[in-house]
Amino acid sequence: NKVKKAPTEDPSIKLAVHDASGSRVDVPSEDNDGNSIVWIDPSYSPPLLSFVIRMDPETLKGVADIQYVIETAPFEDLKDEASNPSGSRAPSHSQPSPTPMVPTVPSPKPNTSVSVPESSFVNASTGGGILCNGKRGYARGKKGSVTYELATEKQSKQKDGSGASEDDSILSEVVAGYSEYHGPVTLTPRIIFKRKDIQSESPSSTAGQGEL
Repeated sequence: NKVKKAPTEDPSIKLAVHDASGSRVDVPSEDNDGNSIVWIDPSYSPPLLSFVIRMDPETLKGVADIQYVIETAPFEDLKDEASNPSGSRAPSHSQPSPTPMVPTVPSPKPNTSVSVPESSFVNASTGGGILCNGKRGYARGKKGSVTYELATEKQSKQKDGSGASEDDSILSEVVAGYSEYHGPVTLTPRIIFKRKDIQSESPSSTAGQGEL
């Protein structure tokens, strides 16, 4: 008997990002890697921008039910969290719980540095919730969603060298791990929040699409 390996990513089911006005703002990546970009206009950048993120309904045709955990960078083992939202380590063959439970999260260590807003999940639709002090959120159902606040000020690197992307134009990234009923957990393509380079932008670019 052949053992089926759980897929690591399913490009057919994707996330959709909407701004505060309800307009969809994500566009396909120019790299054709399956990921999507949300362009941020640097000329209009309040400290925090609010977005509603849900599963793209156009990619959910044929899906009866779905639950997912969504995470903001830096990423950890999201597939384990999505299959076991209670926070305890589960064996590799375990199936996702149909009712995610909010884990007990240790209080963060005091931060003596200057406070800078951080990108985080702040709200979720009915049946969902926020995990890990806003680093993760979860939602249930095809209409489930989470609210994500994007920090438009670039996070500086910490003493250990973490916390900043090599690409200075990238503000943040999110990815979701989802399952249908008790099926295996699968990762969606990423959503990348990126500053638009207005100076190098050509008239033939996709101005006006996926831009905030």
